[in-house]
Amino acid sequence: MRRIVVLGMALGLLLSAVAAPAAAKTTTLDGPNAIWLSDPERDAGDNGIEQNDSITGASGTATLNGNGATITVKTTGLEPGHTYTMWVAYFNDRTTCVGECNSPDLFGGAGGGVLYGDGKVVGGSGTATFSSRLNNGAGANAAGGPPPPFAGAVYQAGENNELHVVIRSHGPKIAGQVAAQTHTFGGGCSVNVGPAPPGTQGDFPTPLNAGECGDVQLFIFGQNG
Repeated sequence: MRRIVVLGMALGLLLSAVAAPAAAKTTTLDGPNAIWLSDPERDAGDNGIEQNDSITGASGTATLNGNGATITVKTTGLEPGHTYTMWVAYFNDRTTCVGECNSPDLFGGAGGGVLYGDGKVVGGSGTATFSSRLNNGAGANAAGGPPPPFAGAVYQAGENNELHVVIRSHGPKIAGQVAAQTHTFGGGCSVNVGPAPPGTQGDFPTPLNAGECGDVQLFIFGQNG
């Protein structure tokens, strides 16, 4: 099973950020490799879309220059009327990851962290475009946006970057909480419904009810660079 960054499982770890050389020219990272982190059909067994399946119709780009990175992902299969946030887990130097880059590497030699990218309420088509601009040094003084302990993380654009873009569901709109549901990691959340912890298997449904949250989709850029 592919090793992936699961934001909700990294919150208690300590941060160590190591900068990589900046990208002096415009570079487009390979990808995305887009997969489901949950089962959008909410049914048991191997009978349709399952965790780790590719996201049909998904696309995206991640372009670097000397000042940072611009990331855009277009995705499908989301719940109409539900709220979502986009989070970017960045590894400044993927060559120092132990195997495939995942959560523990954020706090080791790869250097990196997680930053808020975008958020919105999805319309009736279930499709959405999320965009983010990561400037060099982003996150150093952030407060309230990134999930802890990533507020001290420092992004540095470089050709060895690997970027994991996580689309997180915050469930249906909740009156008076929509701004928090589309701009903060825990907005509107009282129950985490997935995805699977490492080393386990099973069906993990996407959030359905108000108060349910979970990471539902993953886009990886730069993995095969």
